[in-house]
Amino acid sequence: MLHITMHRPRIVKFLVGILLLVAGAMLYRFLISAGLHVGVHLRGVKVSGSGMQQSAGLPSPEELASQNYFGPVLGMSELTLAGCFGEPRRSHFHTGVDFRTNQREGFPVLAAADGYISRINVSGAGYGNALYITHANGYVTVYAHLLTFRDDIQQRLRAEQYRNESFAVDFQLVPYEITVRKGDTIALSGNTGGSGGPHLHFEIRDTFENVYNPLLFGYRVKDDLKPVVGMLKLYAMDAQRYTAEGYRTKTTLRNGVYVTSSSLIKCNARQVALSVHTYDLMNQTDAHMGIYNLTLFDGDRMLYNARFDKLTFPEKRYVFSHIDYPIFQKEGRKSYHKCYVEPGNRCGIYTDVINAGAVDLSDGKPHNLYVEITDFNGNVSQIKLSLQYDPTATIFKARPQANMTVFDVHALNEFANEKFRIQVPAENVFDRMLLSYSYLPAKDTLALSGIHLFGTDDRHLYDWCKVWVKPDRVPATLSDKAVLVVNDNCTGGNYEGGWLAARTRELGAFQVRLDTTPPKIITPANLAGKNLRNYKKITFSVTDNLSGIADFDVYLDGTWVVADYDAKTHRIMYYPESALSSGRHVLKLVVSDERKNKSSAEFVFYY
Repeated sequence: MLHITMHRPRIVKFLVGILLLVAGAMLYRFLISAGLHVGVHLRGVKVSGSGMQQSAGLPSPEELASQNYFGPVLGMSELTLAGCFGEPRRSHFHTGVDFRTNQREGFPVLAAADGYISRINVSGAGYGNALYITHANGYVTVYAHLLTFRDDIQQRLRAEQYRNESFAVDFQLVPYEITVRKGDTIALSGNTGGSGGPHLHFEIRDTFENVYNPLLFGYRVKDDLKPVVGMLKLYAMDAQRYTAEGYRTKTTLRNGVYVTSSSLIKCNARQVALSVHTYDLMNQTDAHMGIYNLTLFDGDRMLYNARFDKLTFPEKRYVFSHIDYPIFQKEGRKSYHKCYVEPGNRCGIYTDVINAGAVDLSDGKPHNLYVEITDFNGNVSQIKLSLQYDPTATIFKARPQANMTVFDVHALNEFANEKFRIQVPAENVFDRMLLSYSYLPAKDTLALSGIHLFGTDDRHLYDWCKVWVKPDRVPATLSDKAVLVVNDNCTGGNYEGGWLAARTRELGAFQVRLDTTPPKIITPANLAGKNLRNYKKITFSVTDNLSGIADFDVYLDGTWVVADYDAKTHRIMYYPESALSSGRHVLKLVVSDERKNKSSAEFVFYY
């Protein structure tokens, strides 16, 4: 826990706190009456020079940068990044920047500006321990994967956890209940939640949950390195669009410009689009970062531009459309950024798009294409290539298309047979999909159905859709233990007229399986029965074989106590309070999975 010494007498602290709460509540009501608080829809206006829409009433990022409104957020002498805004992740665009902490935890995390703690979110996955600070200008800063909070914030968290008897909580605070000043230490950096290593994830949002590139607000890191270009991939965009394989070609850096191995690529398609395997580099780190801006020209004519200034949270899943996701999934997360926009991609990062970014080669003449890739510091890499339509060319080869089901962007899409059904609402696919179906019989006793293969596991949907699978058998007493598994991941499910119904955002392999196995708990046997007064924590290992850990409770001598959970390491950690009485104690852990299978274990120690 982070200790901040307070010198005021308790009664003065209490009275000041009451005054702040009253003043905060009065200001809160005033803001609502003035139409300036959350929930009031304001018309957007354009920010000159940035190309993005700025919510009315908010100062622009450029204006705040000129004022140095937001200050340092990490107590380190020099800041470097481990992740950029907008870079592709496994299921989303990254909505902040990741500041490196040199594989260590415990660095001071600082309030970016004056404000108040407006939200505390604690979870074993996702953002882990996260704080939200609302500032007077309407922006909200977010600090995630924290190790622990400042004492008064930590105490407020503990009160909420005990009130709900839950480690995981997500709650709003009364405005000005806990105030902070610019530069105050509010937490220590950590590695909680879904973090892949110690770092600070930092975001800047507005009150309408638009999230901005923090570098727009004046944050700077040393970077004089240009983005790197790998291969290019070409796509037929004419009548062969959904039936031909793409074509990849290498690039080589010559005289400061990336060029293709062939000076002229002849294409057997009248309309062609391309994607670029590219990433950025920065000084003092070997991490592969996301790019900032991508532009495609056909001669002097701009066909496409994408810039990562701002995103909304519903836009995060357009990452599945923006990059060639099958390559990303199968080839070590290589990001092939598409220089065209699919019909179901409504992300706001695109500007100046003509013909959806496709190059029209129907005139039969060579087209000199120019791609410009820029990082936030203005380092630029360039690609030059030439394309020409030639009906005798063979770069685009046909794919097998037997017995395909067509799903379209603007249609309600359905597929059904006697044992498998799926219904995908309109605007839920990014582009037309040609999908195959096949069936594999069940091979083990825990399988309640065969495997229904519909599409492939690298085909994702924008939002949830409904799927039904009819089990071949269901033991009468175990119907509540049946679960739908999609691509080896449990999605739950409930019975509807003999079918197990669930939600999915993926295509691929669907199967109903039986989950009657409770979670497994491993206690620290080497510490059992010992005096643990000098130990800071007691750690349990918890795993589940299928549906996943859903809930847990920890009891000390029969009374519920807070314990932390880290999903990525499968650990539950209890931190003994310093005031714990001397003598024998019993710590009991009860863990449930998603199908309500339950395990418990007791651990005896002395203090």
